[in-house]
Amino acid sequence: MSDPKPLLFALYEQASVGCGGAPSLWTHPADERLAINSLGYWSNLARIADQANLDMLFFGDVLGFYDVFGGNADAAMKWAVEAPANDPLMIIPALAAVTENLAFGVTVTTSYEHPFTHARRFSTLDHLTNGRVGWNIVTSYLSSAARNFGLEQMIKHDDRYERAEEFLDVVYKLWEGSWANDAVIADKTRHLYAQGDRVRPINHLGEHYRVAGPHLTSPSPQRTPLLIQAGWSGRGREFAAKHAELIFIAKSNPREIRQGLEDIWAKAQARGRQREDVRSLTVLRIVTARTEIEAQRKYDVLQSNYHLQAQLVSYAGDTGIDISRYADNEALSTHTEGLTSYVMHPDGSGKPLTAGDVKQRFAKVTRGSDLILVGTPQQVVDRIEEHARLSGTSGYMINPLISPGSLEDFVELIIPELRKRGLYRTQPHSGTFRSRLRADGASHLPESAYGASFRFDNTPR
Repeated sequence: MSDPKPLLFALYEQASVGCGGAPSLWTHPADERLAINSLGYWSNLARIADQANLDMLFFGDVLGFYDVFGGNADAAMKWAVEAPANDPLMIIPALAAVTENLAFGVTVTTSYEHPFTHARRFSTLDHLTNGRVGWNIVTSYLSSAARNFGLEQMIKHDDRYERAEEFLDVVYKLWEGSWANDAVIADKTRHLYAQGDRVRPINHLGEHYRVAGPHLTSPSPQRTPLLIQAGWSGRGREFAAKHAELIFIAKSNPREIRQGLEDIWAKAQARGRQREDVRSLTVLRIVTARTEIEAQRKYDVLQSNYHLQAQLVSYAGDTGIDISRYADNEALSTHTEGLTSYVMHPDGSGKPLTAGDVKQRFAKVTRGSDLILVGTPQQVVDRIEEHARLSGTSGYMINPLISPGSLEDFVELIIPELRKRGLYRTQPHSGTFRSRLRADGASHLPESAYGASFRFDNTPR
Protein backbone atom coordinates (compact mmCIF):
# COMPACT_ATOMS: atom_id res chain seq x y z
CA MET A 1 0.00 0.00 0.00
CA SER A 2 1.33 3.43 -0.94
CA ASP A 3 2.05 6.03 1.72
CA PRO A 4 -0.86 8.36 2.48
CA LYS A 5 -0.81 11.79 0.90
CA PRO A 6 -1.29 14.92 3.02
CA LEU A 7 -4.81 16.27 2.92
CA LEU A 8 -5.68 19.92 2.36
CA PHE A 9 -6.96 21.86 5.37
CA ALA A 10 -8.51 25.32 5.39
CA LEU A 11 -10.25 27.51 7.96
CA TYR A 12 -13.71 28.90 7.16
CA GLU A 13 -14.50 32.40 8.38
CA GLN A 14 -16.90 35.27 7.83
CA ALA A 15 -16.36 38.90 8.71
CA SER A 16 -19.45 38.76 10.91
CA VAL A 17 -20.33 38.08 14.54
CA GLY A 18 -22.63 35.15 13.78
CA CYS A 19 -20.50 33.00 11.50
CA GLY A 20 -22.38 30.61 9.21
CA GLY A 21 -22.99 27.12 10.56
CA ALA A 22 -23.88 27.71 14.20
CA PRO A 23 -24.42 31.47 14.27
CA SER A 24 -25.57 31.77 17.89
CA LEU A 25 -22.36 30.37 19.37
CA TRP A 26 -20.87 33.85 19.66
CA THR A 27 -22.77 33.76 22.98
CA HIS A 28 -20.34 31.08 24.26
CA PRO A 29 -18.20 32.54 27.11
CA ALA A 30 -14.95 31.55 25.34
CA ASP A 31 -15.88 32.98 21.93
CA GLU A 32 -14.23 36.24 20.81
CA ARG A 33 -16.25 37.04 17.69
CA LEU A 34 -17.55 40.30 19.16
CA ALA A 35 -14.09 41.62 18.23
CA ILE A 36 -14.59 41.23 14.45
CA ASN A 37 -14.25 44.99 13.94
CA SER A 38 -10.70 44.78 15.28
CA LEU A 39 -7.73 44.06 13.02
CA GLY A 40 -6.03 42.43 15.99
CA TYR A 41 -8.70 39.70 16.06
CA TRP A 42 -8.11 38.79 12.42
CA SER A 43 -4.33 39.10 12.64
CA ASN A 44 -4.30 36.63 15.53
CA LEU A 45 -6.33 34.07 13.56
CA ALA A 46 -4.19 34.49 10.46
CA ARG A 47 -0.92 34.11 12.38
CA ILE A 48 -2.14 30.92 14.07
CA ALA A 49 -3.23 29.49 10.71
CA ASP A 50 0.02 30.53 9.03
CA GLN A 51 2.27 29.08 11.72
CA ALA A 52 0.27 25.83 11.61
CA ASN A 53 0.76 25.55 7.82
CA LEU A 54 -2.94 25.59 7.00
CA ASP A 55 -3.54 25.75 3.27
CA MET A 56 -6.05 28.60 3.31
CA LEU A 57 -7.99 31.10 5.38
CA PHE A 58 -11.32 31.38 3.61
CA PHE A 59 -13.92 34.14 3.93
CA GLY A 60 -17.58 33.58 3.13
CA ASP A 61 -19.71 36.66 2.56
CA VAL A 62 -23.28 37.90 2.10
CA LEU A 63 -24.69 41.16 0.73
CA GLY A 64 -27.96 41.31 2.66
CA PHE A 65 -29.48 40.48 6.03
CA TYR A 66 -31.33 37.23 6.68
CA ASP A 67 -34.82 38.73 6.73
CA VAL A 68 -37.01 35.81 5.61
CA PHE A 69 -37.75 34.35 9.05
CA GLY A 70 -40.84 36.12 10.42
CA GLY A 71 -40.86 38.43 7.41
CA ASN A 72 -38.19 40.80 8.78
CA ALA A 73 -34.60 41.00 9.99
CA ASP A 74 -35.42 41.29 13.71
CA ALA A 75 -34.36 37.75 14.61
CA ALA A 76 -31.26 38.04 12.44
CA MET A 77 -30.28 41.16 14.34
CA LYS A 78 -31.02 39.55 17.71
CA TRP A 79 -28.79 36.58 16.97
CA ALA A 80 -26.31 38.33 14.64
CA VAL A 81 -26.96 35.70 11.95
CA GLU A 82 -24.15 36.36 9.45
CA ALA A 83 -24.36 39.94 10.63
CA PRO A 84 -23.01 42.52 10.67
CA ALA A 85 -21.32 41.68 7.38
CA ASN A 86 -18.04 43.55 6.99
CA ASP A 87 -16.15 43.45 3.70
CA PRO A 88 -13.53 40.65 3.77
CA LEU A 89 -11.73 42.09 0.74
CA MET A 90 -10.60 44.94 2.98
CA ILE A 91 -9.17 42.54 5.57
CA ILE A 92 -7.07 40.25 3.38
CA PRO A 93 -4.25 42.68 2.44
CA ALA A 94 -3.65 43.42 6.12
CA LEU A 95 -3.46 39.70 6.88
CA ALA A 96 -1.15 39.05 3.95
CA ALA A 97 1.26 41.55 5.49
CA VAL A 98 1.50 39.60 8.77
CA THR A 99 1.73 36.10 7.25
CA GLU A 100 4.36 34.36 5.15
CA ASN A 101 2.68 31.47 3.39
CA LEU A 102 -1.04 31.36 4.20
CA ALA A 103 -3.31 31.54 1.15
CA PHE A 104 -6.64 33.38 1.20
CA GLY A 105 -9.96 32.62 -0.41
CA VAL A 106 -12.85 35.05 -0.56
CA THR A 107 -16.44 34.95 -1.75
CA VAL A 108 -17.55 37.52 -4.32
CA THR A 109 -20.84 37.25 -6.16
CA THR A 110 -21.28 37.49 -9.91
CA SER A 111 -24.89 38.58 -9.45
CA TYR A 112 -24.33 42.15 -8.31
CA GLU A 113 -20.66 42.96 -8.90
CA HIS A 114 -19.37 44.39 -12.17
CA PRO A 115 -16.68 42.27 -13.86
CA PHE A 116 -14.43 45.24 -14.72
CA THR A 117 -14.01 46.51 -11.16
CA HIS A 118 -13.97 42.94 -9.86
CA ALA A 119 -11.06 42.02 -12.14
CA ARG A 120 -9.07 45.04 -11.01
CA ARG A 121 -9.61 44.28 -7.30
CA PHE A 122 -8.51 40.68 -7.67
CA SER A 123 -5.47 41.53 -9.76
CA THR A 124 -4.50 44.01 -7.06
CA LEU A 125 -5.05 41.38 -4.35
CA ASP A 126 -3.01 38.87 -6.32
CA HIS A 127 -0.14 41.37 -6.55
CA LEU A 128 -0.28 42.31 -2.86
CA THR A 129 -0.41 38.69 -1.68
CA ASN A 130 2.25 37.44 -4.14
CA GLY A 131 -0.33 35.16 -5.71
CA ARG A 132 -1.82 33.79 -2.49
CA VAL A 133 -5.46 34.49 -3.36
CA GLY A 134 -8.46 32.55 -4.64
CA TRP A 135 -11.94 33.67 -5.67
CA ASN A 136 -15.01 31.75 -4.50
CA ILE A 137 -17.51 32.26 -7.33
CA VAL A 138 -21.10 32.48 -6.10
CA THR A 139 -24.46 33.48 -7.48
CA SER A 140 -26.30 35.31 -4.68
CA TYR A 141 -29.44 33.70 -3.27
CA LEU A 142 -30.64 36.33 -0.74
CA SER A 143 -33.67 38.39 -1.78
CA SER A 144 -32.48 41.14 0.58
CA ALA A 145 -29.26 41.37 -1.44
CA ALA A 146 -31.26 41.77 -4.64
CA ARG A 147 -33.17 44.70 -3.12
CA ASN A 148 -29.90 46.28 -2.00
CA PHE A 149 -28.89 46.45 -5.65
CA GLY A 150 -32.12 47.95 -6.91
CA LEU A 151 -33.94 44.79 -7.99
CA GLU A 152 -37.51 44.06 -6.98
CA GLN A 153 -36.82 40.34 -6.70
CA MET A 154 -33.96 37.89 -6.80
CA ILE A 155 -32.63 36.75 -10.18
CA LYS A 156 -33.84 33.21 -10.88
CA HIS A 157 -31.47 30.30 -10.17
CA ASP A 158 -30.57 29.29 -13.73
CA ASP A 159 -30.52 32.93 -14.88
CA ARG A 160 -27.95 33.65 -12.17
CA TYR A 161 -25.72 30.99 -13.66
CA GLU A 162 -26.16 32.36 -17.18
CA ARG A 163 -25.14 35.77 -15.93
CA ALA A 164 -22.18 34.18 -14.13
CA GLU A 165 -21.00 32.53 -17.35
CA GLU A 166 -20.82 35.88 -19.12
CA PHE A 167 -19.19 37.45 -16.05
CA LEU A 168 -16.44 34.79 -16.24
CA ASP A 169 -15.93 35.44 -19.95
CA VAL A 170 -15.36 39.13 -19.24
CA VAL A 171 -12.88 38.63 -16.39
CA TYR A 172 -10.98 35.98 -18.37
CA LYS A 173 -10.65 38.46 -21.22
CA LEU A 174 -9.31 41.06 -18.79
CA TRP A 175 -7.01 38.77 -16.79
CA GLU A 176 -5.76 36.54 -19.59
CA GLY A 177 -6.29 38.42 -22.82
CA SER A 178 -5.72 42.13 -22.29
CA TRP A 179 -1.99 42.22 -21.49
CA ALA A 180 0.56 40.03 -23.26
CA ASN A 181 3.19 38.27 -21.18
CA ASP A 182 5.89 40.52 -22.62
CA ALA A 183 3.90 43.76 -22.38
CA VAL A 184 5.66 45.12 -19.28
CA ILE A 185 9.27 46.24 -19.89
CA ALA A 186 9.72 48.52 -16.82
CA ASP A 187 12.99 49.94 -18.18
CA LYS A 188 13.97 53.27 -16.62
CA THR A 189 16.83 53.92 -19.03
CA ARG A 190 14.61 53.42 -22.09
CA HIS A 191 11.77 55.40 -20.49
CA LEU A 192 9.48 52.48 -21.29
CA TYR A 193 7.07 50.86 -18.87
CA ALA A 194 4.85 48.86 -21.23
CA GLN A 195 4.58 48.28 -24.97
CA GLY A 196 1.31 49.79 -26.12
CA ASP A 197 0.83 47.28 -28.91
CA ARG A 198 0.99 44.45 -26.36
CA VAL A 199 -1.87 45.85 -24.28
CA ARG A 200 -5.29 45.81 -25.89
CA PRO A 201 -8.96 46.47 -25.17
CA ILE A 202 -11.30 43.50 -24.88
CA ASN A 203 -14.36 45.17 -26.49
CA HIS A 204 -16.78 42.75 -24.87
CA LEU A 205 -20.38 43.20 -25.99
CA GLY A 206 -22.78 40.72 -24.42
CA GLU A 207 -26.27 40.30 -23.06
CA HIS A 208 -25.44 41.59 -19.58
CA TYR A 209 -22.15 43.49 -19.91
CA ARG A 210 -20.40 45.91 -22.22
CA VAL A 211 -16.74 46.30 -21.32
CA ALA A 212 -14.19 48.05 -23.51
CA GLY A 213 -10.96 47.55 -21.54
CA PRO A 214 -8.01 47.30 -21.48
CA HIS A 215 -7.58 45.81 -18.02
CA LEU A 216 -6.27 48.54 -15.72
CA THR A 217 -3.85 46.32 -13.81
CA SER A 218 -0.68 44.68 -15.11
CA PRO A 219 -0.52 40.87 -15.08
CA SER A 220 -0.40 39.52 -11.53
CA PRO A 221 1.44 36.38 -10.36
CA GLN A 222 -1.50 34.08 -11.15
CA ARG A 223 -3.26 36.36 -13.65
CA THR A 224 -6.53 34.57 -12.88
CA PRO A 225 -6.89 33.90 -9.13
CA LEU A 226 -7.43 30.31 -8.07
CA LEU A 227 -11.07 29.57 -8.91
CA ILE A 228 -13.24 28.16 -6.12
CA GLN A 229 -16.89 27.11 -6.32
CA ALA A 230 -19.50 25.41 -4.12
CA GLY A 231 -22.48 24.57 -6.35
CA TRP A 232 -23.80 21.01 -5.92
CA SER A 233 -26.95 21.27 -8.05
CA GLY A 234 -26.91 19.94 -11.59
CA ARG A 235 -26.25 23.43 -12.93
CA GLY A 236 -23.67 24.03 -10.24
CA ARG A 237 -21.78 20.86 -11.15
CA GLU A 238 -21.67 21.87 -14.81
CA PHE A 239 -20.25 25.24 -13.77
CA ALA A 240 -17.67 23.57 -11.52
CA ALA A 241 -16.60 21.17 -14.28
CA LYS A 242 -16.02 24.12 -16.60
CA HIS A 243 -14.32 26.59 -14.26
CA ALA A 244 -13.54 25.39 -10.72
CA GLU A 245 -10.13 24.34 -9.46
CA LEU A 246 -11.29 23.83 -5.88
CA ILE A 247 -14.83 22.98 -4.80
CA PHE A 248 -16.47 23.09 -1.36
CA ILE A 249 -18.77 20.30 -0.27
CA ALA A 250 -21.35 20.80 2.48
CA LYS A 251 -22.24 17.12 2.75
CA SER A 252 -21.30 14.41 5.25
CA ASN A 253 -22.12 11.08 3.61
CA PRO A 254 -18.86 9.91 2.00
CA ARG A 255 -20.59 7.87 -0.68
CA GLU A 256 -22.76 10.82 -1.68
CA ILE A 257 -19.63 12.98 -1.86
CA ARG A 258 -17.82 10.37 -3.96
CA GLN A 259 -20.77 10.14 -6.35
CA GLY A 260 -20.92 13.92 -6.76
CA LEU A 261 -17.17 14.23 -7.29
CA GLU A 262 -17.17 11.44 -9.88
CA ASP A 263 -19.92 13.29 -11.73
CA ILE A 264 -17.96 16.57 -11.70
CA TRP A 265 -14.71 14.83 -12.70
CA ALA A 266 -16.44 13.10 -15.61
CA LYS A 267 -17.90 16.40 -16.81
CA ALA A 268 -14.48 18.07 -16.45
CA GLN A 269 -12.78 15.31 -18.44
CA ALA A 270 -15.40 15.68 -21.17
CA ARG A 271 -14.14 19.28 -21.47
CA GLY A 272 -10.53 18.15 -21.84
CA ARG A 273 -9.55 18.74 -18.23
CA GLN A 274 -7.88 16.25 -15.90
CA ARG A 275 -9.43 14.82 -12.72
CA GLU A 276 -6.61 16.32 -10.68
CA ASP A 277 -7.49 19.78 -12.04
CA VAL A 278 -10.50 19.80 -9.67
CA ARG A 279 -9.65 19.49 -5.96
CA SER A 280 -12.19 19.55 -3.12
CA LEU A 281 -12.71 20.53 0.52
CA THR A 282 -15.48 19.04 2.66
CA VAL A 283 -16.94 21.19 5.46
CA LEU A 284 -15.95 19.77 8.86
CA ARG A 285 -16.62 20.71 12.48
CA ILE A 286 -14.52 19.26 15.27
CA VAL A 287 -14.98 19.12 19.05
CA THR A 288 -11.94 17.51 20.60
CA ALA A 289 -10.06 17.07 23.86
CA ARG A 290 -7.47 14.67 25.27
CA THR A 291 -10.17 12.39 26.74
CA GLU A 292 -13.63 11.34 25.57
CA ILE A 293 -15.18 12.70 28.74
CA GLU A 294 -13.62 16.14 28.22
CA ALA A 295 -14.62 16.19 24.55
CA GLN A 296 -18.20 15.41 25.46
CA ARG A 297 -18.13 18.08 28.17
CA LYS A 298 -16.97 20.63 25.58
CA TYR A 299 -19.80 19.57 23.29
CA ASP A 300 -22.35 19.88 26.10
CA VAL A 301 -21.17 23.43 26.86
CA LEU A 302 -21.47 24.27 23.17
CA GLN A 303 -24.99 22.85 23.16
CA SER A 304 -25.97 24.94 26.19
CA ASN A 305 -24.95 28.07 24.26
CA TYR A 306 -26.63 26.97 21.02
CA HIS A 307 -30.02 28.42 20.08
CA LEU A 308 -32.34 26.77 17.57
CA GLN A 309 -34.07 29.98 16.51
CA ALA A 310 -30.81 31.45 15.24
CA GLN A 311 -30.25 28.35 13.12
CA LEU A 312 -33.78 28.55 11.73
CA VAL A 313 -33.18 32.19 10.79
CA SER A 314 -30.12 31.03 8.86
CA TYR A 315 -32.07 28.20 7.22
CA ALA A 316 -34.87 30.55 6.17
CA GLY A 317 -32.39 32.94 4.59
CA ASP A 318 -30.55 30.17 2.78
CA THR A 319 -33.70 28.61 1.33
CA GLY A 320 -35.97 31.65 0.97
CA ILE A 321 -38.63 29.78 2.99
CA ASP A 322 -40.12 31.37 6.11
CA ILE A 323 -40.16 28.27 8.27
CA SER A 324 -41.81 30.21 11.11
CA ARG A 325 -45.07 30.08 9.14
CA TYR A 326 -45.15 26.27 8.83
CA ALA A 327 -46.68 23.72 11.20
CA ASP A 328 -44.25 20.99 12.22
CA ASN A 329 -46.02 18.35 10.11
CA GLU A 330 -46.25 20.59 7.04
CA ALA A 331 -44.03 19.91 4.02
CA LEU A 332 -41.90 22.85 2.92
CA SER A 333 -42.39 24.43 -0.47
CA THR A 334 -39.91 23.43 -3.16
CA HIS A 335 -40.71 26.53 -5.21
CA THR A 336 -37.80 28.67 -4.13
CA GLU A 337 -34.91 30.48 -5.74
CA GLY A 338 -32.77 29.80 -2.66
CA LEU A 339 -30.70 26.71 -1.88
CA THR A 340 -33.19 24.08 -3.00
CA SER A 341 -31.00 21.14 -1.93
CA TYR A 342 -31.55 22.20 1.71
CA VAL A 343 -35.30 21.59 1.32
CA MET A 344 -35.15 17.97 0.11
CA HIS A 345 -34.85 14.75 2.10
CA PRO A 346 -31.24 13.55 2.10
CA ASP A 347 -32.38 10.00 1.29
CA GLY A 348 -32.75 10.81 -2.40
CA SER A 349 -36.50 10.21 -2.36
CA GLY A 350 -37.22 13.60 -3.90
CA LYS A 351 -39.58 14.44 -1.04
CA PRO A 352 -39.42 17.81 0.70
CA LEU A 353 -38.65 18.08 4.40
CA THR A 354 -41.31 19.12 6.88
CA ALA A 355 -40.75 22.00 9.26
CA GLY A 356 -40.49 19.40 12.04
CA ASP A 357 -37.76 17.57 10.12
CA VAL A 358 -35.76 20.78 9.89
CA LYS A 359 -36.17 21.57 13.58
CA GLN A 360 -35.09 18.05 14.51
CA ARG A 361 -32.09 18.26 12.18
CA PHE A 362 -30.95 21.52 13.77
CA ALA A 363 -31.79 20.63 17.37
CA LYS A 364 -28.13 20.05 18.18
CA VAL A 365 -24.82 21.70 17.34
CA THR A 366 -24.53 20.74 13.70
CA ARG A 367 -25.70 22.15 10.41
CA GLY A 368 -27.96 19.72 8.67
CA SER A 369 -25.87 17.34 6.62
CA ASP A 370 -22.46 18.81 7.47
CA LEU A 371 -19.85 16.62 9.12
CA ILE A 372 -19.21 17.03 12.85
CA LEU A 373 -16.74 14.88 14.80
CA VAL A 374 -16.58 14.71 18.60
CA GLY A 375 -13.85 12.80 20.44
CA THR A 376 -10.18 12.45 21.23
CA PRO A 377 -7.60 13.37 18.56
CA GLN A 378 -7.12 9.70 17.75
CA GLN A 379 -10.86 9.14 17.37
CA VAL A 380 -11.34 12.27 15.25
CA VAL A 381 -8.43 11.48 12.93
CA ASP A 382 -9.63 7.89 12.58
CA ARG A 383 -12.90 9.30 11.24
CA ILE A 384 -11.16 11.83 8.99
CA GLU A 385 -8.89 9.15 7.53
CA GLU A 386 -11.79 6.80 6.80
CA HIS A 387 -14.02 9.56 5.47
CA ALA A 388 -11.33 10.82 3.09
CA ARG A 389 -10.69 7.28 1.83
CA LEU A 390 -14.35 6.65 1.07
CA SER A 391 -15.31 10.10 -0.20
CA GLY A 392 -12.31 10.95 -2.37
CA THR A 393 -12.26 14.48 -0.97
CA SER A 394 -8.91 16.30 -1.21
CA GLY A 395 -9.27 17.72 2.28
CA TYR A 396 -11.43 19.57 4.76
CA MET A 397 -12.69 23.07 5.49
CA ILE A 398 -12.67 23.52 9.26
CA ASN A 399 -15.79 25.46 10.24
CA PRO A 400 -15.10 26.77 13.76
CA LEU A 401 -17.79 26.46 16.39
CA ILE A 402 -16.08 29.02 18.63
CA SER A 403 -13.26 31.37 17.74
CA PRO A 404 -10.34 31.15 18.18
CA GLY A 405 -10.87 28.07 20.37
CA SER A 406 -11.84 25.65 17.60
CA LEU A 407 -8.75 26.60 15.58
CA GLU A 408 -6.48 26.39 18.62
CA ASP A 409 -7.79 22.90 19.45
CA PHE A 410 -7.24 21.80 15.85
CA VAL A 411 -3.66 23.08 15.89
CA GLU A 412 -2.75 21.74 19.34
CA LEU A 413 -4.53 18.37 19.26
CA ILE A 414 -5.51 17.30 15.75
CA ILE A 415 -2.55 18.38 13.60
CA PRO A 416 0.03 16.30 15.55
CA GLU A 417 -2.12 13.19 15.09
CA LEU A 418 -2.62 13.93 11.39
CA ARG A 419 1.14 14.33 10.96
CA LYS A 420 1.82 10.98 12.63
CA ARG A 421 -0.24 9.37 9.87
CA GLY A 422 1.21 11.36 6.98
CA LEU A 423 -2.05 13.26 6.48
CA TYR A 424 -0.73 16.77 7.16
CA ARG A 425 2.15 18.66 5.57
CA THR A 426 5.30 18.99 7.65
CA GLN A 427 6.71 21.91 5.64
CA PRO A 428 5.07 25.25 4.78
CA HIS A 429 3.91 25.86 1.24
CA SER A 430 5.58 28.47 -0.93
CA GLY A 431 4.71 29.96 -4.29
CA THR A 432 1.31 30.96 -5.58
CA PHE A 433 -1.94 29.38 -4.43
CA ARG A 434 -2.44 27.64 -7.79
CA SER A 435 1.12 26.31 -7.91
CA ARG A 436 0.56 24.56 -4.58
CA LEU A 437 -2.42 22.60 -5.85
CA ARG A 438 -1.02 21.60 -9.23
CA ALA A 439 1.32 18.67 -9.81
CA ASP A 440 3.23 20.73 -12.39
CA GLY A 441 3.66 23.67 -9.97
CA ALA A 442 2.28 26.14 -12.53
CA SER A 443 1.03 29.53 -11.34
CA HIS A 444 -1.15 30.15 -14.40
CA LEU A 445 -4.21 28.33 -15.69
CA PRO A 446 -3.32 25.16 -17.64
CA GLU A 447 -3.86 25.16 -21.38
CA SER A 448 -6.82 22.80 -20.92
CA ALA A 449 -8.68 25.38 -18.78
CA TYR A 450 -11.56 27.22 -20.40
CA GLY A 451 -10.11 30.54 -19.26
CA ALA A 452 -6.84 29.84 -21.08
CA SER A 453 -8.65 30.15 -24.42
CA PHE A 454 -8.86 33.91 -23.84
CA ARG A 455 -5.09 34.45 -23.61
CA PHE A 456 -3.56 37.30 -25.58
CA ASP A 457 -1.76 35.02 -28.01
CA ASN A 458 -4.64 32.52 -28.27
CA THR A 459 -7.25 34.97 -29.55
CA PRO A 460 -7.35 37.20 -32.65
CA ARG A 461 -6.49 40.87 -32.20
